[in-house]
Amino acid sequence: MKRFVPFVFFLTISATALAQPHTEAVASEVPDPTLDFSLNAGGVFSSGNTRAWTLTAGTHFARVAGRHGVTLDWAFNYGRADLRNDAGDFTGYQDVARNSNAKIRYDFYLTPNDALFVALGHRWDTFAGLDTRLQAQAGYLRNIFAEENHRLWAEVGYDMTYDNFDPDPLLDPDTMEELDGDQVVHSVRGYLGYKNQLNEHVLFTTGLEALIDVQDIDNLRLNYDAALAATLVGSLQVELKFKLLFDNVPVSGNTETDTTTTFSVIYTFL
Repeated sequence: MKRFVPFVFFLTISATALAQPHTEAVASEVPDPTLDFSLNAGGVFSSGNTRAWTLTAGTHFARVAGRHGVTLDWAFNYGRADLRNDAGDFTGYQDVARNSNAKIRYDFYLTPNDALFVALGHRWDTFAGLDTRLQAQAGYLRNIFAEENHRLWAEVGYDMTYDNFDPDPLLDPDTMEELDGDQVVHSVRGYLGYKNQLNEHVLFTTGLEALIDVQDIDNLRLNYDAALAATLVGSLQVELKFKLLFDNVPVSGNTETDTTTTFSVIYTFL
């Protein structure tokens, strides 16, 4: 049960924050309008004793108008490496990273600090054993505080995840019997996010998502990300981003935790 303590603590904080009365005077019943659109790309190349390269790409779009908000995020990673055999000889390049994560979301703002939302997500990651992961989410968002330079918010709701495994069907590593090639998981969802404009040129964002299976309490998933972006000149930025994906009941034959660290160049159009 120790592994569930952070999750319970997280939900307790979120629920407490959501229950706090909103005493600040609200000048408007709707949030300020916003429009953001950016593209990012990056990569790493190694030669010599280590021969490998990785490419990353993605996009972010966000629009708030009146009571309505739409957000779209997508990230793609692809990498190859020339691995050595037991004799120390290079054996040729092969894929070592190949994944895509996309999410689209709609928010309906009840007030500038409260919203109802629905979202759809897609993940493709064959090295994690996932040929397709589809997610449908719905819930409630509450700004704990939203000031000029930083914001803290919490979300609670529901998540339905459909997984199609790769390879299909899977083999049980103990019995070598075929397992089902897909599954549907219903989960309670909690999220805590934070955004801080440290100064005119540097922005820090981070967030932790917890998904706990209502049918199998051992099936806990945690998704964490943190990003530091710095403006170089005008609309050009560089970003260092870390993502951690934890699945307490992973696809058979795969590890519980995946992490990705990327360095990207971002160009903001709007």
